[in-house]
Amino acid sequence: MTSVVIYTTPGFTASSWCTAFNQAAVHTFPAIASSPLPAGTVVLIHSGRSDWQTLVQQHSSKALVIVISQQLSITELQLALTLGGKGYMDAGSNSVNFVQAVNTVNSGALWIPASLLNQLNQFLSQVIPSQHSWQSFENRLSKREYEVASLARRGLSNKVIAESLFITERTVKQHLTATFAKLGIKDRLQLIMLL
Repeated sequence: MTSVVIYTTPGFTASSWCTAFNQAAVHTFPAIASSPLPAGTVVLIHSGRSDWQTLVQQHSSKALVIVISQQLSITELQLALTLGGKGYMDAGSNSVNFVQAVNTVNSGALWIPASLLNQLNQFLSQVIPSQHSWQSFENRLSKREYEVASLARRGLSNKVIAESLFITERTVKQHLTATFAKLGIKDRLQLIMLL
């Protein structure tokens, strides 16, 4: 099992952390750990700490870092990624989301909340020149894959996509997995950045 270290603010913990990772695998530190972290450790750093930016820079060269926040914002997301973070999420997320986030960054992809993907899409479309139109990918995907990917690009969650298209969330995940493979990408952020 992946070792998880959480640098939190004094007095802040969430029961979902221990539920997600088996209590024995979670180490929380209000203070900076003095000993080196084991290889393969995923480090979660609470952005409420005054030293969170330093911690992200310090750990991102040796470990996968996810910044957790009680007030998600596009500005903080951008800063977390710029400093070397591989994920950004709500500190109060449920245990399933924590497991998904850790598994996602372990697989080499980024973890970004669906609620911020649309804002990020707008930001990226302003700063990255478009080399392709989204329609140019339509012939590489099945009709349903294209529909699912189009909605995912707009920042909609799997649940909302499933409800919109009258399919299950599992089917949405299958279509996104197939789309990522066909387009040679790993995650939703890369889907947005194709344009």
